[in-house]
Amino acid sequence: MKDSIMTLSDIEEKDVINVVTGERIGFVSSLKIDTNSGQIIAITVQPSMRFMSFFSKDDEAVVVPWNQILKIGEDVIIVNVTQSITQY
Repeated sequence: MKDSIMTLSDIEEKDVINVVTGERIGFVSSLKIDTNSGQIIAITVQPSMRFMSFFSKDDEAVVVPWNQILKIGEDVIIVNVTQSITQY
């Protein structure tokens, strides 16, 4: 049985893929944590060039709410982004 615990550095190495479009969004650059509950509420993703050109003209990260993450796999994080993503 595989270990179900990951470090931030493990997560940062994974591509983030939007299941709706099939596009690679980018890599996780940070996590947003609710300090009261200790729960992760979102991931901040540094966009790849193609995704960035569609959503943003600047080099800005995007925030994907934790409830839009479908699966964290060995190599990728699959997200379900059906609405516009919040700029960080």
